[in-house]
Amino acid sequence: MRFASTILPILLVVAACRGGSDQRAAAGAGEDGGTLVFTAPADADGFLPPVTESGPSTEVEAQIFERLAELGPQMNTIGDVGFVPRLATSWAWAKDSLSITFHLDPRARWHDGKPVTASDVRFTFDLNRDSTIGSVVRPLVMSIDSVTARDSLTAVFWFSHRYPEQFFDATYQMRILPEHLLAAIPRKDIANSDFRRNPVGSGPFKFVSWEPHQAIVVEANPAYHLGRPHLDRLVWSVAPDPNAAILRVLSGDADFLSVVRPSDFAEIAKHPEVRTVQYSDLSYSFLLLNERDPKDPSKPHPILADRDVRRALSMAVDRAAIVKSVFDTLAVLGAGPLTHNYPTYDPSIALLPFAPESAAKILDAAGWKRGADGMRSKNGRPLAFGILIPSSSSTRNQMAVLLQNEFKQIGVALEVEQMDFSAYVQRAMHRGFDATFLSIGLDPSPGNLRQTWGSTAAGPNTGNLGAYVSPTFNAYVDSALRAMDPQRAKAYFKRAYETIIGDAPAVWMYEPRATAVMQKRIRPTPFRPDAWFADVRDWYIPAAERNARDRAASLPLPPPAPPPSAPAKP
Repeated sequence: MRFASTILPILLVVAACRGGSDQRAAAGAGEDGGTLVFTAPADADGFLPPVTESGPSTEVEAQIFERLAELGPQMNTIGDVGFVPRLATSWAWAKDSLSITFHLDPRARWHDGKPVTASDVRFTFDLNRDSTIGSVVRPLVMSIDSVTARDSLTAVFWFSHRYPEQFFDATYQMRILPEHLLAAIPRKDIANSDFRRNPVGSGPFKFVSWEPHQAIVVEANPAYHLGRPHLDRLVWSVAPDPNAAILRVLSGDADFLSVVRPSDFAEIAKHPEVRTVQYSDLSYSFLLLNERDPKDPSKPHPILADRDVRRALSMAVDRAAIVKSVFDTLAVLGAGPLTHNYPTYDPSIALLPFAPESAAKILDAAGWKRGADGMRSKNGRPLAFGILIPSSSSTRNQMAVLLQNEFKQIGVALEVEQMDFSAYVQRAMHRGFDATFLSIGLDPSPGNLRQTWGSTAAGPNTGNLGAYVSPTFNAYVDSALRAMDPQRAKAYFKRAYETIIGDAPAVWMYEPRATAVMQKRIRPTPFRPDAWFADVRDWYIPAAERNARDRAASLPLPPPAPPPSAPAKP
């Protein structure tokens, strides 16, 4: 999961997975070269996988750092079927399934030339488990007891118990980090170290530069152990204003924008040099209700800590009408803390209904009485709270206005607070809000519920930003993840979803129908649902279609982003 990012041992015959590399070589033969410029809606927050949260950071890290193995196109998370070797060339399970031995590729090197070793794997695990670091994946690796280095190229993962996603947790959750560059830094200082600004990985691209609020640049690693990527450079050009973002692509200053707004399509149709691509996505968006007091997180929120109030707020929202009004056909109604294409999706799981009259009765019973002006209060406290939104997001602004009107119908005052995107992210990550809109990109495993909604992630600097705590929900998720029978696991997940939907820590708004726009000269691979950027090393630009930027020896960066108030060109 990334704040903005779905859910028994069988030995893998590694030779059978080499076909992907062969197909890549055939598809891009003789096509190395060129520059691809992504338009990023926000700046990075550094490049250190355990602690970074922003979408651009995650996209860049995927090019610089590697996992031991990657998901295959089937997106299977059970056992090791379909996983593709990356830093590990092969692996083997113990007879009791309580350990997995990974054999590292002896050709793998850090970008400074040092070899990648099993000690790096052990160090990375220890770093992610250390509570001092505050790793975003710490709740997801707690079932791994330890990692040991049998020798320089052999790392062994040890587990406390058998469960279906042991291999997934050992590989997907962690990108391997260089021990020789990080071990000497005190753990409390790693998140603020120079490494976070100047990362060194082992992946297909090497870090070049980061100009805050302007651009991030990486370049091809010619010594990459799995073969040089086709493209020479990747650039993330920061454009927080959505009008500026789409204009960069349409003007040719940028090549790719991952999310298109409904209002952009008419203008896109006038530009034959670009095309849109609709792709599967594992993200959902919701109105998060903070259950802790933003002024003093040690205390419950004076209004939103009440389950009955949260349920009433959810029942007051005509989600279907809002989603249709704001997104037309580019989004579907949310299903809860999951998506409709998730393996645990069950159509029989019902959300709270749109029932404003019932919502009003709930508030009456909870002691929130209407005054002469129709607005509610209790013991002298108005039933009023704020919603924090970035000023650059037209869709969130539209939804906020519509919510403001619907809450007013049941006597609730909603105050809208806008701020620039970078300040918004800081406030959101530190729970400085009553309510806010969030979008979450999911892992392929439903186990990521622990990361976003689990009690262990409800503390400071963790992923559960609304501080939702439910022992019942936790127990169902834990039981689901331990269940070896898929149907039994799905039944436990259903109970977990029903529990959290009933507790209403959020109003589940929508799932986007993700659509990207790109220059036609770019030849991408199929987008992976959990990460459209996962296989950028395989993208290429035909030599005959390269432009001046592709052929330039030095890189002309896109112009700086205009301020958010800049109007769109006609």
